[in-house]
Amino acid sequence: MSTVRDERYVDLKQLCDKIAPEMFDTLSWILIMNLDLIPQEDIEINPNLRFSYLLMNNKYDEATTLGKELAASNNPISKHYKQMFEQDPKLEKTIKVAENFFALAKRRIEVTEKLGIRQF
Repeated sequence: MSTVRDERYVDLKQLCDKIAPEMFDTLSWILIMNLDLIPQEDIEINPNLRFSYLLMNNKYDEATTLGKELAASNNPISKHYKQMFEQDPKLEKTIKVAENFFALAKRRIEVTEKLGIRQF
C-alpha cells in the first residue's frame, strides 16, 4: 500500500493479513471504524464502542479490562471477545492491528480539534 492510500483508506483485512490473519473474522466484529464521527456520549454508554475508543487512545489496560468484562457478559457480541482473548490473550496482535486501523481516525480528530470543528 502506498502512503497516500494509507492516509485515506483503511482495509482491516489487509492489516490483519500483515499482522494476524486468523484474527480478521473476530476483529471485524469488534473494531469500530469512524469513531471520530460518533458523539462522545454514545461512546460512553456503549461498551463495544468504548472498547474501540480505548484502543484508539492507547489505553490498553482499560481496554483489556473492559474486553474481559464483555467476554464474560451475556452481551450478544461477547463470543467475539472470548474468541479474541483465545487467539490473542495479551492483546498484542489486537493492539498492533488497532494502532494501524485507528491511525486515520486519530489524524481526523487532530485536524478537527485544530480547526475547532465541533462534533454534534
